[in-house]
Order: sequence, then C-alpha cells, then structure tokens
Amino acid sequence: MPRSALILAGGKGSRLGYREKALLEIHGKPLISYAIGAVEGIVDEVIISVRDKEQGELVRRHLPGYELAFDMYENMGPVAGILAGLGVCRNEYCFVAACDMPFINPNVVELLFEKCTGHGASVPRWEDGFLEPLHAVYMREPMILETERAIERRETVILAPVLRLDVNFVDMDEIRRIDPGLKTFMNINTPEDMARIPGGS
Repeated sequence: MPRSALILAGGKGSRLGYREKALLEIHGKPLISYAIGAVEGIVDEVIISVRDKEQGELVRRHLPGYELAFDMYENMGPVAGILAGLGVCRNEYCFVAACDMPFINPNVVELLFEKCTGHGASVPRWEDGFLEPLHAVYMREPMILETERAIERRETVILAPVLRLDVNFVDMDEIRRIDPGLKTFMNINTPEDMARIPGGS
C-alpha cells in the first residue's frame, strides 16, 4: 500500500506565547522533526502543512527537502491544513498528525494503516468515546470531499468531516498492546508540557 504522512504545522501556538510551535527546539531539534522522524521510515512521502508562505519559508530553512502544503482558507483550523495537505498527497492513504506529538509510535501508525484498508478512515477511540482524529489514517479522496463540504458549511471542528466517513474505530486496548503507556498520543501545548519531556526521543 503506497502511503503518505501529513504533519500539521499551521497552528499559531497561542498557549506557547505565539511562538512557532513546530520549530520549538527540544533537545537541539525542532519539535516537528520528532513526528517526521517517527513516520518517514514507513511512508513514501512526508508533507508538512503550513498556514502561509511566510511560515513555509521559515519551515524550509529549518527542514529543507520536504513537500509543503499551504492553507487556502484562513481561520479554519486543522481542516484547512488537512485539505491543503491531501490536495498535494500522491497516495491513496495518508496518516495525519499534529506537529506537537514528539513520541509517535511507528508501530501504532502501521496498525492504523492496516485498519484503514477498505475504509475511509481509521481513528483511535478512547474508552469514553473520545477520538484522536489528529493521529489517524484517512483515505485521500473521501476525506477531501467531506472536508470541502465541511468548509463550505463553515464547520471548523475536525470531526465534522471525519464522522461522515466510513470510519474503522481502533480501540485503545489494541493500541496499548503496542504502546502500553500510550505515549504516541502525547502532545505539547504549554511550557509545562515541554518541561516534562525527558532527554532524548
């Protein structure tokens, strides 16, 4: 199965003092590089979604050589980044993740690709029903279609297009067998989160 990964980097980092979250340095590396490093060995291409050309130039200076996708819609949140990224994606299935997830587990991503085969998406689901749509695999064309429709309706929440797909929900028990601590879902939103990251990756 040819496959892609899309890392969403367009957020404005409001809880981190409006610093460029994707490029925050952790142990000498940009935060986004941890997510990229986790997936680039198991996909055929990595795409970075950015909000505009100014941010794109900044990302290129730190991470040259990656395909960039630029938002076509302002203030639409991650749905705009997903639409832009899938628009340049060359493969049928794409893993989508936020740039602030430094401990993505490649084996969990492999599982999600397997679970997505024949479905519009494979999305992790917690015991309380909470979903992880920004650590999930999508079939390109259905997700583009439903994301375009969501944007037309001015629906900015990521679940707006996702829940209109044929979703294969992946329970946490199955993911825990691969990643017992579920570190793959850890994200960085505040300076306190950054301080909790141990040395190394």
